[in-house]
Amino acid sequence: MDLPYDKLGIPDTLRKNLDPAAPKPLRLATAKGAFPVPPEAELGVLTVLLADSDPEVRDAAIQSLKALPRPETVVNQRTHAKILEALASLRTDRALDERIVFIRNANDRTVLMIAQRADGALCEIIADNHERLLMSPELLVSLHQNPACSDAVLERAAAFLRMQRCAPSLPEERPRAGAQGSPRPAAAPNATPVAAATNALDLEAEIEAALSGQMSPMLLERQKLEMFDLDRFDGAAKDQNPLEGFRFDFKDDGDFASILLDEAGSDSAEADPEVKGKLSKLIAAMSPGKKIKLAYLGNKEVRSILIRDRNKQVALAVVKSGRLSDAEVANYAGNRNLEGEILREIGANREWLRKYPVKVALVNNPRCPPSIAVGLVNQLQFKDLSSLSRNRNVSSVISGMALKMGKNKER
Repeated sequence: MDLPYDKLGIPDTLRKNLDPAAPKPLRLATAKGAFPVPPEAELGVLTVLLADSDPEVRDAAIQSLKALPRPETVVNQRTHAKILEALASLRTDRALDERIVFIRNANDRTVLMIAQRADGALCEIIADNHERLLMSPELLVSLHQNPACSDAVLERAAAFLRMQRCAPSLPEERPRAGAQGSPRPAAAPNATPVAAATNALDLEAEIEAALSGQMSPMLLERQKLEMFDLDRFDGAAKDQNPLEGFRFDFKDDGDFASILLDEAGSDSAEADPEVKGKLSKLIAAMSPGKKIKLAYLGNKEVRSILIRDRNKQVALAVVKSGRLSDAEVANYAGNRNLEGEILREIGANREWLRKYPVKVALVNNPRCPPSIAVGLVNQLQFKDLSSLSRNRNVSSVISGMALKMGKNKER
C-alpha cells in the first residue's frame, strides 16, 4: 500500500518507524506515543499503524487515538479523510463530530456515521450545511434513521435536496424517539438496553398493537436501541471490532480522471478547444455534489468551468478551494456574470484584498455588493479613481465617492 506521507502530515524522521519491516518494538513504541511528535503528525502516524499486521501494535494505536486530548483542536481542512474516518470510528466526542462535519475532506462514511448518532442540535447543524448535503445526499437517510433528529429539521434538509433534484428515497417509518428532537436518554447503570426499553413501554400501546396486528412496540424499541447503541460506535464491546467497515485505502482523488486534476491537463485544454469541450461534457454529467468535490481538487481549466456553474454552491466551492492563483482571483473579481455572493466571498478574503488588481476589479464590477465596494474605493490610486468615476455601470454612490476622492487626491 502506497502511503501519501505528505498528505498525512508524517515527517521523514518517522516514516521508517511505520515500515512493516521495521522491528516490532519500534512500531509498538511509536503506536504508544513514545516518540515526540507534533499533534498533526501524530494523527497520521496512528492512523497508519491501525493497519499494522501485528494485533498488539494495532491495539496500541487504537488506544492512543482514543486517549488523544481534544482532537477537535487539531483537525482542520487539510486533515486527510482517513484520519477523520478513524477518529469518528473510534470516538464519539460531540465537539469532534461537529468539527468534522464542517471539514470538506471528510468522506461519506464518516459524515453518515456522525449523522446517525448526532444529538438534536448537531442534526440541525448538518441539515443546514447545504454544501455537505450536496456532497453526501445520503446524509438525509442517516438523519431519517436518527430518532434525535426532529421532523422539522429533517423536512428542511429534504426540501433543499428535492430542490436540487438529488434527494434519496426514504423509508415511510422513522425510529421513534422518547421526545422528538432530543437525544436518546442514557440508560440506568447496569441496565440492559432491552430492560430499559421494557420499562419504558406503555401497556395500553402494547395491547393496542396486538389487537391491530402490528409489531410489538417493545420489539420496535429493541430494534431502535440496537441500531443506535452508541457503544457500537466506540468499540466498547470486547467482541466488536471498532474499525469494522474502515478500509485502509488512502486515495483521496474521488476517482476523477487525471485530465480533470493535473495542471498539465489544464494547459492542454487551454491550447486545444476539443480538449476543453471534453472537459465541459465530463463536468456537465456530474451531480452537484461531485462537482463540489471536484472544485476542491480540479485544475485551473476545471475551475474556470465550475465557477460558471448555475448551482451557487458549486461556484462557492471553487472560491473556497484555496487553489486559486492571484490571476484567477482578479479575473473572477471582475467577472460580471458571477453571483454577488461569489464576489462577497472574494471580498471577505483578506489575503486576496492585499492584491491591488483584485481591489480594482471588485469596485469596477457592478455586481459587487456595495458593502464590499465602498470600503475599497478609498484604497485606489488616482488614475483608478478617475476611471471609476466615469464608469456608468457601477452605482452612482460608488462613482460619486470615486469622483470626490479623486478631486481630494488631485489637490
